[in-house]
Amino acid sequence: MKTTTLGAALAASLFAAAASGAGVSITVTNDLPGARPASVIAVPFRDIAALAPELRMFHLVVRDPQGRSLPLQITNYQHDHHGAQYDDLVFSYDFAAGEKRAVFTLEATATASAPETPCVYARTVPERFDDMAWENDRIAHRMYAVTLNSATAESFGERLRGSGIDVWAKRVSYPILDRWYAKGHDQFHEDKEGEGLDLFSMGGTRGDGGTGAWDGMKLWTSDNFQTARVLANGPRRAVFALSYASWDAGAVGKLDELKQITVDCGTNFDAVESRFGFTAGEAVIGIGLTDHASAEGFPAGVLTQDPQGRWMSLWEEDKNGGLGSAVILAPDATPAGFAHEAPAKSPGNGNHLLLVKARDTVPVRYFTGAGWNRSGQFADRASWEAYVKAFAAGVANPLKITVERK
Repeated sequence: MKTTTLGAALAASLFAAAASGAGVSITVTNDLPGARPASVIAVPFRDIAALAPELRMFHLVVRDPQGRSLPLQITNYQHDHHGAQYDDLVFSYDFAAGEKRAVFTLEATATASAPETPCVYARTVPERFDDMAWENDRIAHRMYAVTLNSATAESFGERLRGSGIDVWAKRVSYPILDRWYAKGHDQFHEDKEGEGLDLFSMGGTRGDGGTGAWDGMKLWTSDNFQTARVLANGPRRAVFALSYASWDAGAVGKLDELKQITVDCGTNFDAVESRFGFTAGEAVIGIGLTDHASAEGFPAGVLTQDPQGRWMSLWEEDKNGGLGSAVILAPDATPAGFAHEAPAKSPGNGNHLLLVKARDTVPVRYFTGAGWNRSGQFADRASWEAYVKAFAAGVANPLKITVERK
């Protein structure tokens, strides 16, 4: 026993000595003149490990230019692999207006860091027909599993075909998904506790950033997702993947889709990567926002479209306040214009579409998000659109990251 204790003490001593002399610096360059609050910085961990192989999960501190320790996460999508083959180091930083450069230092620690309170959360919800639900400290979403479009769901009077993205609007920064599901479906459609509510009527439309194949007249959409896999679940980043069975897309033929969604703290936008499998050489994909204007009792919203075709924003208001939704293409996406799909029946919901070109299995990357004027984050349409434009500018001008041995 004494030998084991001495050995552990010696190992800790050697690790502490290595930690004191080890370190990596991360230089982040910002090309935009304005402030960039809650900027997500993701560094491939292989770049860090190449310089400092002693750095590892739960034994790492990131310090900002002022020397303050920042909350961080190291993602690990393949939990069963051998060795420390992590994916990304993720942390956030608030760039002040005019701040063009920030240098962060990474240091090893002898003792493991304590768990942080998560500000992101994602899970399947078997108690509600296998929904996929996720949230961060600002907004929440969900998508429907194939179980909801089954005889089982129909026996409960709940059957629905819809592969769009639903929106749950929050007033609070703490997690609400489990709390709201526990209340029951009818209860979270009202803001009884002052936490927010599910205020979004989606049905079979695209919701806040769902996809489909556009043939010039019609949007061909999939059934609900078939499988879901959570790859990372906080505290700073959640990532999950959804697979969709092949569906008919008219002249395009059969399509299938694998969709991966990344959720970070401090932002109303999630990053989406969709890979479509099809036999045609190229397809036009529509990324949609639900247009409620044709629904009974719903006033027309205000649609704003980027002249370069890289983003669109929709602001709608009803008895629950004003809700903005938006989609933004990543820099490597090829825009193909805009379209509108009228509702299949009246009254009903249609789709505003941001179109993008897609090739077989080549990822289509975009961002989707929403904001509510009763959340305390956005006062009105003008503040929501200012946020969308600022985020789109950040997407078009990504942070430049350099990793060096300290």
